Amino acid sequence: MSSDLIPRLWGKPPAGRRGPKPALSLAQIVEAAYVLADEHGLSAVSMARVAEEVGCSPMALYRHVKNKDELLILLSDRLCAELPEPSRDLGWREGLAAWMRAQVDLALRKPWFLDLPLAVTLPGPNRLAWIDLAFYYLRDVALPAEEKLAIVGILSQYTLGEARIEVEAALSEEDNPFASFEQMLVTYADPERFPSLMASLATWSPAAPGERSEADNPSAFGQGLLIAGIEAHIERHAGCSGPE
Repeated sequence: MSSDLIPRLWGKPPAGRRGPKPALSLAQIVEAAYVLADEHGLSAVSMARVAEEVGCSPMALYRHVKNKDELLILLSDRLCAELPEPSRDLGWREGLAAWMRAQVDLALRKPWFLDLPLAVTLPGPNRLAWIDLAFYYLRDVALPAEEKLAIVGILSQYTLGEARIEVEAALSEEDNPFASFEQMLVTYADPERFPSLMASLATWSPAAPGERSEADNPSAFGQGLLIAGIEAHIERHAGCSGPE
């Protein structure tokens, strides 16, 4: 990562040489990469292809972006501008659930989202605005700032995993590749080889028509467990910090 990437990510590139304003801007380059990824997938984004799209030589592109890795980092922040903001009238539980769901929905609309280097990339202004929204929902929660940041990180990790599962399911031939998981186990799995799992499933039976359980929606069920865990932590923290 070059030393001037962060200023470029934040729209504050180093001062250039005097002279006419360059015909090509960093914003144009990133937007061209965004359109390519949106239309053809992230694999279509290369320095040569982006240069072709903006009508310049690859060498001209390198004056603004050092390499493809940096371009993907800039593209990551550009994509975060597409996240729809949930209502700010929601409480912290509903707000964080909607915050997570919006990211999964974006990945479903733009599956190349999951191929970006999100886990190892410092946030730019668009991504930081999304993090700021999570802190908005947590604004009245009595936890230290470092714990709120850790909670946002945990929720982000869960959301990326959930998004990958839902995107892969949507791209598969079946609507839900896990729908027959229990049936597969009770039909084929050897109870002697998988004793703990099979003992737990011994009472399982397919749901009757119209019957549903909380676990039938794994995304909402998982989010609910996370929120319940955060709520329990908040209550413990309030108990520890209260008067003896």
